[in-house]
Amino acid sequence: MKFYTEVIVKETENKISHKDRIMLNGSCFTENIGNKFICSGFETRINPFGILYNPVSICESMNRICTLEYMQEEDLVNVDGFWKSFSHHGSFRSENKDELLLMTNEGIRENHDFLANASVVIITLGTAWIYTLKESDRVLGNCHKLNSNLIQRSLLTVEQVRENLCKTLELVRGLNPKIRFIMTISPVRHWKEGYRDNMLSKSTLHLGVEAFCKCTTSDYFPSYEIVMDQLRDYRFYAEDMLHPSQTAVNYIWDVFSETYISRESLALANDFQRLFAMKQHRAFNPESEGYRNHLKKTETFEKELYERREKMHA
Repeated sequence: MKFYTEVIVKETENKISHKDRIMLNGSCFTENIGNKFICSGFETRINPFGILYNPVSICESMNRICTLEYMQEEDLVNVDGFWKSFSHHGSFRSENKDELLLMTNEGIRENHDFLANASVVIITLGTAWIYTLKESDRVLGNCHKLNSNLIQRSLLTVEQVRENLCKTLELVRGLNPKIRFIMTISPVRHWKEGYRDNMLSKSTLHLGVEAFCKCTTSDYFPSYEIVMDQLRDYRFYAEDMLHPSQTAVNYIWDVFSETYISRESLALANDFQRLFAMKQHRAFNPESEGYRNHLKKTETFEKELYERREKMHA
């Protein structure tokens, strides 16, 4: 007898392997899954513009990367002595305007090259609420604590969600015709929006993503449903009772892996995770013979894993 409702995810025939490059973009949940890919030895890029939540900003970041639309001075704002970008997360900042432009535009160029040779894009949407500068109607990737009088808050429509995603897919496939999109919706509740507004937001995202996937044959992975319906117990949440715990993230990764990753790459991914754990080991006595042997063993194991990964590329 099962004491939970199980979310059944159908295994896909089009598997991901270590020969694939993967770009992930979207909410903070993207960071959780993206780091799993990195620890598993995949060539991965996570959130080129930093953590973003709404479909307009996420799609804008992908569009800029595809078309090499670089950031300009008018895309920046100075807040508390730091220059920040309207399109980027607040972690992209500098006291020097030109330095910030250089940083963000190098990121666009580097991610353009990566995306041109990638196989998979995984987008995680967090909210359908957007914040817009009143004077320009520009949607903000981050409000950067600007005066609330300058900003208008509104809820995207289902059609706006679909249209933004379709435009981005068209641009990405113009750069890389073989690219594959996997969509997911973040299980993190945006409680500051209010319980009702959070539900309206998530519902809008679900309907918009469903419409997008149907008209583009893109995939949908039910991370939201796994947390809400299968792991619906607060022991699967972090202390804030909003974000999934590490146990929940691990479980979602296991389901994703079984669904999308090839058997050969699953074995290699497990070995890369072992390597990551070995590298995290900290010795009580770094000068001991035992620790030197551990470092040598780790180096040999790492070389072996990268050789196995290279064979997949051949």
